[in-house]
Parts: sequence; structure tokens; C-alpha cells
Amino acid sequence: MNHQNTKNTEFYANCTAYFEFLRKKGANDDSFEDEYYFTMPAISSH
Repeated sequence: MNHQNTKNTEFYANCTAYFEFLRKKGANDDSFEDEYYFTMPAISSH
């Protein structure tokens, strides 16, 4: 796995953990979610 894929996988795992943390708290982070869903297609295409 190349360095870029490693970073993308790490980013995805961290975001997933963060979203799970928010769900468990009953909270949300709309700004981050917007940025995440805007960024993921760009990351996924590489």
C-alpha cells in the first residue's frame, strides 16, 4: 500500500471513529460532516 492510500485509510478510520463518538454522545458536528462528505469523493478517486 502506498503512502497516500495509507493516509486516506487512516483519515477514513479516524472520521468513522469520530462520527461514532458523536452518535454515542447524541451530538453532531455539521461543519465537519459537510467537509467530510465534500472531501471523501476526492480522496476515494485517488
